[in-house]
Amino acid sequence: MPEFFVNLTLILIGLLGLFVTTLMLFSYKSNVFINIYLVSIFILCSFRNIVIGLFEFTDFNLTLFIKLFTPICLIASPALYLYFKSLVKDYKAIYKKDLIHLLFPIMNFALNLGQEYFPFLNTSFIENIRFVGLIIFFSLYSLLSFNLLYNSLWKTELNVSVDRKHYLLIKNWTLFLFTISSFLFLRIIYSIYINRNAQELFHTQHHVFFVVIFWLLVYGKILISPGILYGYPKLKKQVSEIQDQINIPNKIWTFNSTHILNVQDKKLSNTIKNNIASYISDIENFTDNEHPFRNSKYSFSDFAKSIKIPASHVNYIFKYHCNITFVEYKNYCRITDVLELINNGDLDTLTLEGLANKVGFSSYNSFYTAFKKHTKLAPKAYVNSLNNNTETILDLAL
Repeated sequence: MPEFFVNLTLILIGLLGLFVTTLMLFSYKSNVFINIYLVSIFILCSFRNIVIGLFEFTDFNLTLFIKLFTPICLIASPALYLYFKSLVKDYKAIYKKDLIHLLFPIMNFALNLGQEYFPFLNTSFIENIRFVGLIIFFSLYSLLSFNLLYNSLWKTELNVSVDRKHYLLIKNWTLFLFTISSFLFLRIIYSIYINRNAQELFHTQHHVFFVVIFWLLVYGKILISPGILYGYPKLKKQVSEIQDQINIPNKIWTFNSTHILNVQDKKLSNTIKNNIASYISDIENFTDNEHPFRNSKYSFSDFAKSIKIPASHVNYIFKYHCNITFVEYKNYCRITDVLELINNGDLDTLTLEGLANKVGFSSYNSFYTAFKKHTKLAPKAYVNSLNNNTETILDLAL
């Protein structure tokens, strides 16, 4: 690949990165925290590509720039992990504890700066330690990202159709980004290894066409599917397009507009009206998968924190879009949980009272009342019908 074309391409790729970053920043109000990590990655790498391309054109000595700026680009590895984390778990805040991820890049920057003024730091021993540290650094964040994505996203198959369109888009995007970034990190490690003998540890310009292809694929993917930029919060606004496909307990939830008299609730309704279906889906997914109400002391505020939805929004959902109260919903979920445990054979090792305690009822009496209310059968009568091979079709009542 001609050197002129390589340098020009680096500049163009950098400019394209800044263009995509500008699109992300324009959407900042609707996506305050989700993509801040992508923004930092794109700004750092775009600036680096532009500067290297321009300096190569002018035969400028890049040594000092490479030594002082490139270690900062190591931030891209933990930033990518934090982006995956925010995208999958829908974080709404940037926590101070995340700053610990900047420690290794800052240490490398300090070391490079120190080597400019203290020659005793320029030893093969130190460089060997740093090289091993870089391998561990990239490997660690690759493993953290893989573990997070695999357990939270890739191996999961959503049964709720309202989320499926969003789920597949995010799943394919994270799989694509993780795979292509892994190849890029391997290229960086290989380049560093090659340059060790030339005393140019951070001059990772070998096989630069891999960098060009990487960024073209990433930016192209984003421009073709701009919804990716916004993560789950923006994607969930598209739920209204497929509400007719929603497969959640329609006895419990309603999507019909309700006449709201309270002024504050009216204002809140305008804010979250596009998120109603996704909120309900999140509630159902969380209760089905995590069984939070097995904790008898699990409160409303605990629930709102767990599903990472503002308490005022959750309260609005139960007030205007749920046919039962939150307390009744807890018992409904517990009875559903009990029925599943019974069908799975848990009565082989537990009594009915033991099952009642396991799913979160504080007493057998409260369990008995709730069970009969929702199934129209006493617990023992239901169990006996199963033992007698009597076909029992339950349609849980509210």
